[in-house]
Amino acid sequence: MSKDAAVFARGKVKGEVRYPPCEIQDEKTAAEHSRFHIYPMGTIAEYRRTIPYKSEKKSFHEKTGRGSFEVFQYTFRIPSEEKPYTVMWDYNVGLVRITPFFKCCQYPKTMPAKMLNCNPGLREICHSITGGALAAQGYWMPFEAAKAVAATFCYHIRYALTPLFGLDFISLCIKPGEEGFEHMVIDRNIVRRCTEEATGYRSISREGSQGQTPITPVSASGAIKWETRSLRPRAAGLFDPESGYYSDTDRSDRYVASPQTSFTWTAMNTPRSIAHEVKVPSSAPLMAGNAAGDGCGAPPNSPDSSSSIESRDRQLTCRIVDGDDSEDTSPRSAKVNMVSEKRRRPAISTTDTRAAYALMQLHFADASLKDGSKKRRASS
Repeated sequence: MSKDAAVFARGKVKGEVRYPPCEIQDEKTAAEHSRFHIYPMGTIAEYRRTIPYKSEKKSFHEKTGRGSFEVFQYTFRIPSEEKPYTVMWDYNVGLVRITPFFKCCQYPKTMPAKMLNCNPGLREICHSITGGALAAQGYWMPFEAAKAVAATFCYHIRYALTPLFGLDFISLCIKPGEEGFEHMVIDRNIVRRCTEEATGYRSISREGSQGQTPITPVSASGAIKWETRSLRPRAAGLFDPESGYYSDTDRSDRYVASPQTSFTWTAMNTPRSIAHEVKVPSSAPLMAGNAAGDGCGAPPNSPDSSSSIESRDRQLTCRIVDGDDSEDTSPRSAKVNMVSEKRRRPAISTTDTRAAYALMQLHFADASLKDGSKKRRASS
């Protein structure tokens, strides 16, 4: 068995049978069918076949919206020949494989392409299958156009094609010698109707394929539950000038179909524009008095001394700026001013002041002891 031989296996049809076989016979047609060895006459519809479309060219799927052929088929032989020819057509959309008609009438391989050139608009609705199953390779043409073209050159095999085109095909065929025989030119209205028919079948096929696609679940309100968002590229090393820290995550980044939650922070206290000036007691008068040896000021350990020192250390003056447009009134500027004032006038802690008083007290005590010993020695 050759690779392109017809395969007959019983099975159920798929989809709607819009183009059934014509197996009506009278005595004349029955005799002719027997002469052409048509098989399986009378049970053609029981042998359906699915031929997947496998080819690098995607034009068939784009033009029809289909990925396979659902076909009926039968074979016939020329009385003087032993080679069988397979007649094949798609019973859903009516595409007919016309290549065997040219072969059995001894036309060259280039004749189908020439025929398409003679009929403007016909090439756009025909399909040249070059890959996949050998049985499906060749030219496929809409049903009405294929019937009209075959009638111009298939007079000798007209009875062999009645199971496909019907009994009226016998009277439609042009006899050899008559005008139009082998010209293979058909009425443009046929091409127009086939074009409209092909567009309708393409829409039906695409709607059927979309109906098999899972539908996204919809909420009770009629809106899609999860909204699809596009991913944004993640920015690396973003710097926050307020906090001084680096972040490797963009805060505007969101994940696809994730619930969105926004947070808003409200300040409890309204910031005021405050510029701070810190006044620290100068140590120059204190050190000058101690160096003179007059013991001015209270001793460091006395309560008055401690309270006066702490009161002086805590002296601050605040300059509040209200309604002054010439200065920056933002909270950040107030913070910067306060830090700059502290840097210009470094504060002296209470512990350091007490330590200085203790050292000076020891120094004065030691000096007084030396003076006393000298006076005692002089008196003695």
